[in-house]
Amino acid sequence: MTTKDIRREAISIIGTSAFWWKSGVVILCLIVSVALLTKFYPLGVDWRVTFSQLSFADPYSVDSFFNPPFTVLFLPHHVLPLHLSNAINFTLNIIVIAFAIYRLNGGWLAMALVFTSPVFFDLARTNNIDWLPLLGLVLGPYWGILFLVSKPQSLGGALLIWAKRDWKVLLIPLAAILLAFAIWGFRPTNFVSPPLDASFNFSPFPIGIPYGLYLLWQAWKSDDSYLAAVATPLLVPYIAPYSLTGVLCILSCRHKKAAMWFYFAIWAFVIVEIRRHY
Repeated sequence: MTTKDIRREAISIIGTSAFWWKSGVVILCLIVSVALLTKFYPLGVDWRVTFSQLSFADPYSVDSFFNPPFTVLFLPHHVLPLHLSNAINFTLNIIVIAFAIYRLNGGWLAMALVFTSPVFFDLARTNNIDWLPLLGLVLGPYWGILFLVSKPQSLGGALLIWAKRDWKVLLIPLAAILLAFAIWGFRPTNFVSPPLDASFNFSPFPIGIPYGLYLLWQAWKSDDSYLAAVATPLLVPYIAPYSLTGVLCILSCRHKKAAMWFYFAIWAFVIVEIRRHY
């Protein structure tokens, strides 16, 4: 299907009354959901401490912010009242996961695995911004690359395959980073020095490197950006458990057997840890 055909089909869909009726229902559901979450959903620790405190003038005035500085531009809702912005961000986490599963034809099994997993519960507890890299991965290069590199330790391995297809795609984040340096100053240590010794660092680095490299090699041979993405946590020195939500989401859609192993393994780990502490 050509670009013109896609555009023509999109215009025909938008022009139907059913499209606007369904869109109205979706918007109403979103408004109601955000309203309920604003009232009942507790403040996520990461949203409260870090992302709601960001400043457009100087993102790195917040000590716990380690992302590229242009990430603040993707979070305009952080200027809203705290409980409302907290609800919007959590809604975005849910919507993007559901959107990714829909785009990748994951079905109800993928929905069940992701939304009942300990890593999603941890994301709900912290309300971090893992919807950004997952959205970037699903949107693909050009449209999604800045979203992906806003949190590269989650799914950033996809960059290898995108660059293989067209190396010029890397010029987009390079230009964004240079522009960010021009606006906010040259302080690269802010987003390359996460808390590596923290208790919530779930990275298997360096033990996971051989398997991660093997997955990258398989992804390179098969031209599979999604496989490269899920290899990322094996190759980085820092990743929090909630950031594995995106990995489980992709596995649940593309590699269901691996997703089942991952799902039950992480639940087994949680149960063992609870018994050990109580």
